[in-house]
Amino acid sequence: AWAWELSTSGFGFEPERIWVTVFEDDDEAEQLWLSETDVPLERIQRIGVPDGGQRLDVSDNFWSTGGAGPCGPCSELYYDRGPEHGLDGGPAVDETRFMEFWNLVFMQYEQDSDGNVLGQLPKPSVDTGMGLERMAVLLQDVPNVYETDVLRPMLDRASELTEVGYGADEQRDVSLRVVAEHSRTSALLIADGVLPSNEARGYILRRLLRRAVRHTRLLGSDRPVMAEMMRTVMDTLADAWPELRQQSELITRVATAEEDSFSRTLRTGMSMLESAISEAKAAGEKALSAHSAFVLHDTYGFPIDLTLEIAAEQGLDLDRDAFAGFMEGQRTRARAAVREGRDGGIGADVYRAAGDRSGAVEFLGYAEEAAEARVAALVSPAGLLEVAEEGDELEIVLPRTPFYAEGGGQLGDHGLISTDTGRFRVSDTVSPLQGLIVHRGVVEAGELQAGQEAHAEIDHARRASIRRGHTGTHVLHATLKEVVGDHAAQAGSAIDAGRFRFDFPHFEAVPPEQLSLVEQLVNQRIAADPEIRTVETTQDEARRMGAIALFGEKYGERVRVVQIGDFSAELCGGTHVQHTSEVGLFTILSEGSIAANLRRIEASTGPEAFAHLAKERLVAEQAARLLKVPSDQVVERIAGLLERVRAAEKEVAAARQRALTASASGLLESAERVDGAAVIGEVIDGADRDGLKALAIDLRSRAGSGVVILGSAAPDGSAQLVAVVSSDLVERGLQASDILRPGAQAVGGGAGGRGDVAQAGGRQGERIAEAIEASRQAARERLGDTVPHGS
Repeated sequence: AWAWELSTSGFGFEPERIWVTVFEDDDEAEQLWLSETDVPLERIQRIGVPDGGQRLDVSDNFWSTGGAGPCGPCSELYYDRGPEHGLDGGPAVDETRFMEFWNLVFMQYEQDSDGNVLGQLPKPSVDTGMGLERMAVLLQDVPNVYETDVLRPMLDRASELTEVGYGADEQRDVSLRVVAEHSRTSALLIADGVLPSNEARGYILRRLLRRAVRHTRLLGSDRPVMAEMMRTVMDTLADAWPELRQQSELITRVATAEEDSFSRTLRTGMSMLESAISEAKAAGEKALSAHSAFVLHDTYGFPIDLTLEIAAEQGLDLDRDAFAGFMEGQRTRARAAVREGRDGGIGADVYRAAGDRSGAVEFLGYAEEAAEARVAALVSPAGLLEVAEEGDELEIVLPRTPFYAEGGGQLGDHGLISTDTGRFRVSDTVSPLQGLIVHRGVVEAGELQAGQEAHAEIDHARRASIRRGHTGTHVLHATLKEVVGDHAAQAGSAIDAGRFRFDFPHFEAVPPEQLSLVEQLVNQRIAADPEIRTVETTQDEARRMGAIALFGEKYGERVRVVQIGDFSAELCGGTHVQHTSEVGLFTILSEGSIAANLRRIEASTGPEAFAHLAKERLVAEQAARLLKVPSDQVVERIAGLLERVRAAEKEVAAARQRALTASASGLLESAERVDGAAVIGEVIDGADRDGLKALAIDLRSRAGSGVVILGSAAPDGSAQLVAVVSSDLVERGLQASDILRPGAQAVGGGAGGRGDVAQAGGRQGERIAEAIEASRQAARERLGDTVPHGS
């Protein structure tokens, strides 16, 4: 009744144009409409047929999650847009003319993954939703959502940029709509801090941008369009989403970079895909090779949804089960490799058995660095042990521990577990199962027994260093977002003693001046010593506090928030210093790319940062002494010296080339003649590949007709070979690569090149003279086998 009231009065819809659908056997829903609203019985249509009362037809007026979970019959509101939009007869006949704009789901059943209804939900409810964009279509009286005032400017801009008119061809209209809609969605995602990547949200964004670019190519446009599309999105929507204006530069640059990158991928991938499609058609296949699709996706980064779309356009299907099998095989190999490195082959069943003995492990490490506890379990790949002897590598489970298990970027604690009979050196601490903490290491002395009382104590100095680094990452995180942009959110970290790494999305190298500013601000914030507070609260309350949750991390209902002054609040389970000034000094060691649009900063804090800077200062002072200039002039002096070295190298190379060219006359005089053609083969000491090639071409031009083979041994022991053939001999069938190949084999390499020029290399430089002779013999034989034109 509320939906009806809002539709007729709030939106001004004409009541006589509203139709309603209910599930086929839902008498209650029909009676509700008749008793609570003015809709007549003739405008209520029943859709969907029960199957024996157990399986329900989910295609019409019945909603489910698509798998196991809650479900129930629907009742939907439709609006008659008029006879110009389609057929008469209500939504059961034509859902284009009669457009659904509201859906009410009576969530009252539970079903299994096969769609079998299991019974009534204990607490039924009504799930209701109105389609905002469909409402815009109806209120603005336009044919479709793409022609509403929200999307039409993007549609028109796509049409202008691709020089394809909208409305003349349905297939081209679809491409224009894809470009318009995907541009809008991509701009909003980037403004929200998402950058293209190969996983999670970043992968969705990458697929959207790449699909938009591909459709511009289908429209016949090779020019870049995404930057202009992004500007149109911002012009249209920035008043409603000011983040678009704030992140305008980032949005434009990311879209441009992704378009440029994908254009290269598209050229390579399309060539391979077209070849695979041709092979499938030639073999009479109805499906594209799943292996070809996997190689395109896995090796060349060609999106599978794009492969599916292009294959479908060519009338080919894809064996998705086979493709999924290839993908799962890859994931299985990756997981196995990780497991092999992380858990030493210990199975989940063994860990569960250990957990049964210990119960949920209590972590004491926020307040304590040593504790007394009982040895609950000794864990090995063979199962649970009762006794472990000196030299045994295994894992120990304690019901309570001060050791921090690796998580949230912080590496696990090291330390010592001692009993009356033995000593265990902990080299790592991990959590293989929820609620279970295991101490990984080796029995250093004596033996340990399950059930013994033990003293557990962490490596205090290492924990102190890690605490400094962890607090440093929080300060760095907040500062990076201010200096580089809100999108520079933590995408991964690893905090170890002495140094840490911090990964964040960004589309280019951070300029040195920005890095310097980040370093300066972090140190200022550390020195200011703002208060550090930790609060345990609910996720909802943490969000109200403005705490940052890291994407991809798993959090329980109760979370721990670490607040630093008024500039940082993050959900974090790690250990931190009590006062920011304890971090001491902060310095950036490096910044670089680790993947497309993903950067990494490595940094250090405390005494380790001081040691690094002291070493850097020592190097600078030594350089200044060697150059005999003050420290602040070292860079200028080195730049001048490098320029002089480069100029000298150019002079030496030019002199060497002149000397090589001068030797050409002597080489010509000693040339062998075979069937009227000159054959020159010589070792040229000290020549590099470019010099060899230039000399060979010069000799060929002087000889008129002939073959030139030159080689040299490099200082590193490798060999370099060049062969050139005159054009008249190429016409007679001689190929430079054929002549050079025997020589290349002699030095342990291979030859490659076009018809008149070939180059080769190998590791056995000491056999260069033998190689030259092998290629000279090949030239003689081929010249003897050829027949001059006109003979």
